Amino acid sequence: MKDRIDRSVLKFWSDKEKRLEAAHLLDLCEAALHDFEVIRTPFLSPALVNWLEGIIRQERLKYRIEGGFPEPERVRFLISTQDRALEKASNEIGILEVHASNPQGTLEHRQILGSLMGLGLKREVVGDIRPIPQGIGVAVSEEIADYLIREWDKAGREKIRVQRVEGQLELIPDQGEERRITVASSRIDAVAATSFNISRTVFQDLIIQGKVKRNDLVVLKTDAEVQPGDIISCRGYGRIRLVDSSETRKGRIAWNIILYKPQKR
Repeated sequence: MKDRIDRSVLKFWSDKEKRLEAAHLLDLCEAALHDFEVIRTPFLSPALVNWLEGIIRQERLKYRIEGGFPEPERVRFLISTQDRALEKASNEIGILEVHASNPQGTLEHRQILGSLMGLGLKREVVGDIRPIPQGIGVAVSEEIADYLIREWDKAGREKIRVQRVEGQLELIPDQGEERRITVASSRIDAVAATSFNISRTVFQDLIIQGKVKRNDLVVLKTDAEVQPGDIISCRGYGRIRLVDSSETRKGRIAWNIILYKPQKR
């Protein structure tokens, strides 16, 4: 068995912060190879998930992916060299239910995430934040669950009640809105601006401000070409998933998209 995983794979990441996260994940994979224990990663973004899954398979490690919710976006890996140990291992994810103390109060994703970061937590210990009837469900690392139940009492201007969930949590499905748009090109500024119903100039400014991501990576170029399957998110506007495209009779490009608007609960 190799003593060390080839670190040249870190060249994939141009962003310094992402490269540091990826280097830590390689350390965890090496620990799983050498210690023969089940290793748990932090919660990871989709971009890191796709990258790490390729590394794990290349190293012939065993793994499970857990997020605490059905079809999670942010997940953590359980990694081992032994199938049996992996099957028995707990995911160590706590599910919390958050409600506004005021029955007329509303909660939204950015309020919840902002208040968690305000407690001094790192993003890596927080998984998905999902809407539920009259509240929000949050997946967190088990080691911080009890602390949050005791100390987390406010999100934005809303006072909140936090409790642990035993069993399945009822989620509000986000089906999104199917749309068909036509654009002159498949540049990200053209496709996304039309999808979000804002001007192309405004969307270009949002890219420059670092508020646009494609597949969880910050977009740096306004003329980047998009592909079917891409997920484009824009702070304050929601996100879109590009389904497929075709050329119209007039030489324009028609895209089938799904638009997910920011949700408030």
